[in-house]
Amino acid sequence: MPQNLWNEAEAAAHPALDGLVYRSNLLGRDRAVVNIYGGNTSVKLTEKDHLGRDVQVLWVKGSGSDVATIAEKGFAGLRQQEILPLMQRDAMSDEEMVEYLSYCTHALGRPRQSIETLLHAFTPAVHVDHTHPDAVISLACAEGGQELCRQLWGERMVWVDYIRPGFTLSKWIGEGIRANAKADLVVMGKHGLVTWGDDARSCYDQSIRVIQEAEDFIESKRSGRKIFPGATVATMDAAQRQ
Repeated sequence: MPQNLWNEAEAAAHPALDGLVYRSNLLGRDRAVVNIYGGNTSVKLTEKDHLGRDVQVLWVKGSGSDVATIAEKGFAGLRQQEILPLMQRDAMSDEEMVEYLSYCTHALGRPRQSIETLLHAFTPAVHVDHTHPDAVISLACAEGGQELCRQLWGERMVWVDYIRPGFTLSKWIGEGIRANAKADLVVMGKHGLVTWGDDARSCYDQSIRVIQEAEDFIESKRSGRKIFPGATVATMDAAQRQ
């Protein structure tokens, strides 16, 4: 069962990047929510560029970081308005994407952005979490996983079939959210979960809530049933094992 670990006093003491660092560290405390070095988080903030102009900056987890221990310096900063035009493209290779994003850099001396940066840029929300919760992946990888998830979340869910991370997956997610005004989560087939919120607290709460819903749903399906049938072969005694 995922624990909602949010503490207002702790959050107030760790305001870096509008609560992004604190939120990320909380998610990473539970490895049933985020596996080591997996998942990524982001926030979109208005900041000044090098000419003093207001620009929207996407702060996203840097490649190779672990959300459980990431600090403010572990996030890459990119100019959001320069990324959004990519949604008009039909295709883009990983090499093209990495090169393009290098021109969108807002903060120098930061790590390279996550390969799933476009997922965050294309999700129309301020705070975004992408996690790999055990319970959600159990459904996303199950036979008939899409139908099971639809049974649980209905029109709240956007489902995207499995495709490896990159431009196409990110565009599917962005388009799916925009096409469904009721959406408050994305399930990525055989992959993971995307949730979002207007602030760090609501985003974190939504992630934990959805994961708990998945756990409760799985528990309801197995109620009264054995997951494993038990021993089918008798254990040999010590003398027989010699």
